[in-house]
Amino acid sequence: MERRIIDLCLSLGAIEHVEQMSVVKGVLTAASAILPTVQFKDREHRDTRCNLYYACIANAGSNKSRVGNLDKLILPIHHEIKRQEDEIRSALPKNEIPPPRRNVLISGNITRARVIEHLCANKDVPLIVVDTEMDSIVTSMRADHGGFRAELRKAYHGEFISSSKITGDLLHEAHNPHMSILVTGTYDQCINYLRPLGDGFASRHLFDVNLSKTVFKPYSAVSQLNPNLQLELWATHFLRMWEFYRKRDVLVTFTENQYELLNEFGAKEEQSINDGTDNNSKDFLYRHVLMQLKLSSILTAMSAYFDNNTSSVLYCSDENFKFAFQVMNNSYSHAQDLYGVLPTEKEAVVALNDSARLVFDGVGDVFTAKNAYDVGKSIGLAPRTVRDILSKLRTLKLIERTVSKSDYKKL
Repeated sequence: MERRIIDLCLSLGAIEHVEQMSVVKGVLTAASAILPTVQFKDREHRDTRCNLYYACIANAGSNKSRVGNLDKLILPIHHEIKRQEDEIRSALPKNEIPPPRRNVLISGNITRARVIEHLCANKDVPLIVVDTEMDSIVTSMRADHGGFRAELRKAYHGEFISSSKITGDLLHEAHNPHMSILVTGTYDQCINYLRPLGDGFASRHLFDVNLSKTVFKPYSAVSQLNPNLQLELWATHFLRMWEFYRKRDVLVTFTENQYELLNEFGAKEEQSINDGTDNNSKDFLYRHVLMQLKLSSILTAMSAYFDNNTSSVLYCSDENFKFAFQVMNNSYSHAQDLYGVLPTEKEAVVALNDSARLVFDGVGDVFTAKNAYDVGKSIGLAPRTVRDILSKLRTLKLIERTVSKSDYKKL
């Protein structure tokens, strides 16, 4: 499955590994929306759906539209459900009130009441929020009596959501809701979208963060790329994949060796947080561990579709688990870097202050975290401050990790 998805990335113009990872996360998030009947067992052996939330954060002009345009993968399903809803309404008697309309593709410009109505009406019909401007959904989340962050947090885990209205004595209930989110935006926009970090909304996301300087790329009349054609082809596959799974429940299972790999990752990263090597909140780690199973289940379901495997129990291959692990690990690394540079004040930009420049200039082209701590100590900086500076340097793509978390090189 990895080869198919990477080929799609290449056809969309994502040549570099960094570009491909941002598209891969978007494709898998879009796929997660159309697979409400595909589930796996979580740590407590509860049935768990594969829906994902994904935030792609990059500077203006960095071609985030590659990710934003992935809404085209969902359009055939969106149009099919719209056609069905129009047929239902045309067959109703003139004075009869139609049922709540099912919808597939919605933008972030929506109220809390409508979010709940969509979740109640859709049931097992795919529902995904796609917005290429984070501040659209930020505005909505702050309006309508406190917004709907709580509903989005509940929907991620398929938890019960309800709303009661005095007008018309209306009661809306969503049992086991299924929703995915795909949003893109700049660093300034993401600050207000993700905060407050303590409510757990941010940690429910896959992340792709690239705040490196944008570089002009020349235009050309000659190109072998035809991204719209490839998206249309894959959109047809997405429609057939939804039809392939929509009328039957499927369970994805994993081997003990795969669980051991995941447990080792979780224990190792938790120890890094406890030791102070990383300073992100543990909920980011724990939810990324769960995302590994979600990503693996999505890849397994996609593979089964292409192989025409109609079994009700699917076994995750080591290849799909490994690819999912690569995507999850990449997202977790980006989440750690972003966590280190998100400001406590209302608005800020990621920029190097004098202290950060002194640390950057004081280390060699290849250095360790201890080298950076020593430079920081010489100018009166605490280790925690130096760790935040290293996160900022990684986010700005001025440095990158090499062999281990403590080894770096300048870019």
